[in-house]
Amino acid sequence: MNERWKWEDLRLFIAVARGGGLSAAAHATQVSPPTLGRRVLALERALGLELFHRSKDGYSLTTAGVELLEYAEGLEAEAARIDRWRDKAERTHKVRIAVGFWTGLFLAHKISELRPQDEHVDLALITGVEDIDLQRRQANIGLRNRRPENLGLAGQRLNRVEFAIYGDTDYVAGHPAAKTRRRYWDCDWITMVHAGTKPPSSAWLERHLERDAVLACNSPAALMAAVTTGTGLAVLPCFIGDASPRLVRCDDPVSELSHDQWLVSHDDDRHEPHIAKVIENTAQLIRRHRRLFEGQAVTG
Repeated sequence: MNERWKWEDLRLFIAVARGGGLSAAAHATQVSPPTLGRRVLALERALGLELFHRSKDGYSLTTAGVELLEYAEGLEAEAARIDRWRDKAERTHKVRIAVGFWTGLFLAHKISELRPQDEHVDLALITGVEDIDLQRRQANIGLRNRRPENLGLAGQRLNRVEFAIYGDTDYVAGHPAAKTRRRYWDCDWITMVHAGTKPPSSAWLERHLERDAVLACNSPAALMAAVTTGTGLAVLPCFIGDASPRLVRCDDPVSELSHDQWLVSHDDDRHEPHIAKVIENTAQLIRRHRRLFEGQAVTG
């Protein structure tokens, strides 16, 4: 076999095999019978096999032709899958946003404000405390607590993020110590745990608690369910605690946990129109809620 077969010749072979001849295949493919004949012959030469018995009644498959048709139809199905994937990829973009636990919870409630209205964009929220490598495009956008230092990354400072101690309104009313330093001895506590790096709020609480926490949660949703049903006190970002009607802030923000929030992206990615729009929407959303992030919202 001195020549390589071509997918287009294989596609025409399938049409001839299904049609039982050149005329029917010509109607199905809009390729003339003489051209079909030449292409089938070229495929046979490339493979070094006779694929059809030719007669005045049409084309019938040889044993080799029957076997090839089975393989060719499998390739046809895979090619159709690739075409569907390509069509979808042309219509839809995916933007991956890497955020911490609590910021992920905040953004999850406001996804419609992040997605561009005039483009087909699917969003993926990657939450956790481990750094996702933006340089390697593990995510397109990251919300971080520090300025990006690695080459190839761009960042814009959004605001300050404050943390404070919160408890359910009824729990705090029934535990006066919650609003005093005695809280570390006398109150029940809920903390966040994670298999990897310990969240800064959990590390801070561990240094201050004079008793074991009554509950450790590995998700923000579980911790919120516990604290809003009166299980105990918890350290929360102000944009979460102040936004909950069930919670009351027990003290001023914890200065040791305060940090800047940066929106970080790969320097090349941020110029892609669909990513640039999500970056713009994310920055605008967080800046609209600046007072909530910075602990300036009115609390009970």
